[in-house]
Amino acid sequence: MNHFIIFHHKARRFAEYVEHYSKIEEMSRRGSATCEIRNLPDNNNVCFAELPDALRRLLFFAKPDVVICYDNEVRPVFPIFAFEVTNHVPARDHWLQRFNNLVGCAQIGVPGAYVLPFDLSNHPSFPSKLDSAFFYAYDRVMEIHQTPFYIAEWESDDKKILNIDSAFSDLPEHDSQPIVKTMSFLNKALDAAINGTPVSLLLQERLIVNLRDDMRRRAYSPIPQISDFARLTKNMVNGDFLSWGDIVNWLKRKGISIPNNIPERIVKRTRNLIFTPIVDERGKTAEQLRASLNKRIKEKGADPYLGQPLAFDYMFCRLGATPYERDANMIIDLSMLSFEDFSCYHSKVWRGCPLQNSDLKQIRNIPEYTMYLTEGCAQVMKNFLRVYSFTADLIIFKEGLVYFA
Repeated sequence: MNHFIIFHHKARRFAEYVEHYSKIEEMSRRGSATCEIRNLPDNNNVCFAELPDALRRLLFFAKPDVVICYDNEVRPVFPIFAFEVTNHVPARDHWLQRFNNLVGCAQIGVPGAYVLPFDLSNHPSFPSKLDSAFFYAYDRVMEIHQTPFYIAEWESDDKKILNIDSAFSDLPEHDSQPIVKTMSFLNKALDAAINGTPVSLLLQERLIVNLRDDMRRRAYSPIPQISDFARLTKNMVNGDFLSWGDIVNWLKRKGISIPNNIPERIVKRTRNLIFTPIVDERGKTAEQLRASLNKRIKEKGADPYLGQPLAFDYMFCRLGATPYERDANMIIDLSMLSFEDFSCYHSKVWRGCPLQNSDLKQIRNIPEYTMYLTEGCAQVMKNFLRVYSFTADLIIFKEGLVYFA
């Protein structure tokens, strides 16, 4: 018997929408499948350790709105498709901050779709259009990880109010052309899971080839440049990569020296990219900037800055599947923060780590304990630490730097 589990992150309605408009509901009616909808637990919840291993790895960067998992009663439960959906005006900061929500899927070869408005140019408060850099970034993700994705438009006839579904009045019209394509893509992924077809072969399906062509027509007109992004040009005023000598001089001006044992791969790279989260410093003291960013990290998970380094990595630095496969260093400038502002979050995890217990009776949850034993504590760190630490070659603080070997 085929069994599907649709996990959702604060998006139960969309999970129901996906079940209803995909072939899952039809299979359930025929008696060839069963389906259940579950809520995704927070990373610091003991139930998180009880999730399927592959799903936990998918969630390393962030939680997609919906993740569909498959249980064929033979192999362990595994994710087969993920969705991200938003009705927000597609301003640049918004897509950049949520870029990481589907990257975890690509890392483990799980296809997915992003559903969002493309053009709300008549919106009364925030008129805008989705820029081509979004499509370019996800095309790079597909190219690097050989995993198919599709970016589907939530249509708006008047570019002001979103078209909505007759049965799900807060979600896109299910019979709009982009959603029809998206559900066809999902059904292909469901068939692949049921038949044991490798995800990489999906890239050879004509449907997927056509969907990728849809994206590429938008992605490469024009190709994004460093000069397009203020959080890069803050320290790269000429809109171009910096040399290693430029980086050394930049750090010297901050009173920071380069450690003697910094990895050769970092020093030998001739191109360097510096990402700075806060660029608007008008009338603000150093302490005010520090307080502002700390508040964002604590209360908003570092939004709108969370997914941006990873997006810039894929657009400008990354050549292969891991951060080691780059020809440019990704440097994150947090010099408005002290190291303590960053370390307080992993100190909290360390203080609550179950590995400190020597009495079995003190272990509150065995899966949580064994997860720490085998995977360490990175999975339960605050998302800001996880994403920045995974992405960076160097992170710069007020009093020094850390590097990633």
